[in-house]
Amino acid sequence: MRTQAINLALELAISRQRLEKYLAANGDDLDLALRLYERNLRLSEAFYVPLQSLEVCLRNIAHNQMSATYGPDWLTDQVAAPLNDFSRSMVNEAVREIDGAATAGKIVAELKFAFWVGLMSHQYDNTLWRSAMHRCFRASGSKKRAVVHGRLNAIRRFRNRVAHHEPIFHKRLDVTHGEVIEALGWMCRDTQAWTAHLSRVPEVLNSN
Repeated sequence: MRTQAINLALELAISRQRLEKYLAANGDDLDLALRLYERNLRLSEAFYVPLQSLEVCLRNIAHNQMSATYGPDWLTDQVAAPLNDFSRSMVNEAVREIDGAATAGKIVAELKFAFWVGLMSHQYDNTLWRSAMHRCFRASGSKKRAVVHGRLNAIRRFRNRVAHHEPIFHKRLDVTHGEVIEALGWMCRDTQAWTAHLSRVPEVLNSN
């Protein structure tokens, strides 16, 4: 539906600066750049399902395992779980954002993906990982903490690009999609299969 007039309007609405990578990939041709921008939109939309599935699965499985080890109030009990100052600050921030009673379920939902990924960082290797978090990733065999953290942190960075409307068209998206689906299988094979069935990423990747 785009006309030359619409292209010029979109150049202003999106901004020339945000279109730079798209223009550079298309010899500064605005029409082709916008076509690529549209493809990037469709790809970002398609990734919503697998990324959401991974994030929700991770936070709930992690919460369940941490609760089993440190008690149901591990997030708000200052001495229950050995959270570092940075993790604790993220919990406090989440609590401040909640309207009404800050129940465990509301805090879990409010916490950022970075918090959950951070629970697998090297700082927790001798504490949270060994006591609780390693049990989150046994659905397809045991996994090393560094492998799990490296994978989830890379997915977190990719997720942030999607969430902040950044270009992803130049990434190896088939590989990224496969890594998201594989990481889900580390936690729950049924959720992995369900998500792979729902995901439209392969379909969009194969479309023009």
